[in-house]
Amino acid sequence: MSDIGLIFGPWDYVGLALLIGSPGLIIGAGLGAFAWRRRRMIGAITGAVIGMALCIAGVVLKIMWF
Repeated sequence: MSDIGLIFGPWDYVGLALLIGSPGLIIGAGLGAFAWRRRRMIGAITGAVIGMALCIAGVVLKIMWF
C-alpha cells in the first residue's frame, strides 16, 4: 500500500487547467488578435479563452477515448 495521497484543491485544478490549455491559450490569442484587427486586445482575449477551452476539451476527449 502507498501512503501517497492525491489531494487537489481548487487552485491546483486551476493550475492544471492553465498548464493543459496553454498551447490553445497562446495560439488562440495570436489568431484572435490577427483576425480582429480593429480591436486587437478584445480579439486576443476572446481567442485565448476559446483556444484554451478547445484545447482542454480536446485533452479531455482524448483521455476519455483512449
